[in-house]
Amino acid sequence: MPVGGIEQWVAIRGRGRSRPPILFLHGGPCEAESPFLSVFAPWEERYVVAQWDQRGTGRTFEKSGTPPNMTMDQLTQDAINVAQYVLSRLKARKLILVGFSWGAALGLNVIRARPELFHAFVGTGQPINGRDVFERRRSTAVARAQAAGDVQAALQLQQFTVADFSDMTKLHTFFRWAGAPFSNPGPDWDYIGKMFALLGPPDKPNSAAAADFFASNPPPDNPALQPVCLQKLLPYSLEFDARAGGTDLPVPYFVIQGRNDPVFPPDAAREFVSQVHAPAKNFTLIDGGHFACMSNPTGFLDALDSDMRKVGT
Repeated sequence: MPVGGIEQWVAIRGRGRSRPPILFLHGGPCEAESPFLSVFAPWEERYVVAQWDQRGTGRTFEKSGTPPNMTMDQLTQDAINVAQYVLSRLKARKLILVGFSWGAALGLNVIRARPELFHAFVGTGQPINGRDVFERRRSTAVARAQAAGDVQAALQLQQFTVADFSDMTKLHTFFRWAGAPFSNPGPDWDYIGKMFALLGPPDKPNSAAAADFFASNPPPDNPALQPVCLQKLLPYSLEFDARAGGTDLPVPYFVIQGRNDPVFPPDAAREFVSQVHAPAKNFTLIDGGHFACMSNPTGFLDALDSDMRKVGT
């Protein structure tokens, strides 16, 4: 469908139109959910779920490449347009907006801009302060480079700022040493293994959606590849501050966080929820890590059902 001047991919799935509709904002940034739709089968038993591959990633990338206007403001407007499209298709009055990780940062912007479109906003893997995440990962990268005896890399990483992600060489250096924030074994590793199984290998992906995922989201630590989407959007993620827009939210706000989330520890999200003023709010811990909404769908959906009953949805 045309959104923001380009063709973007949207899928609406569920057991019946009578179920409450959700618009799901994927994480990353740039980690499209189109290869992983089967993961959402338990969601589709209870809700109608609209999935959207955001500009620059996944099936939208396959249609439209990486457009020049890769900004948080543009993605916010894109999300609003997608919400309006889903409402029109389903002949619904409002949606439940669910944002995961990067999508939970984007979702706060969306509900502040157009609250009348949504019954509620649900954040999961909810980021609060991207700068804290950046500093933790930078410190890890410096320590690893020092332990390996790479004095030049350690010095460069000590001086690294969010603005340096605009330099592809520096981006590769950062991810080479920072690595992924998920330990093996760890609370997310089983789900990450499932993701890899659904994708297949990069040189022989299991589906067209997986091929588009790899094309738009190549490993950022490989100097031979150019993760342009990540380069454009990661600074917005790492400079995000949930409090910057204030603590007055115009729709009911719920956070369902994995109790062992290694990326966005739940205490920060719990504190933010305690400070928020909203028509209704709640904070729930469920078993799992960063991907708890996918790895523990029963726990997530039971918490979601409970929260939606609070707002009559």
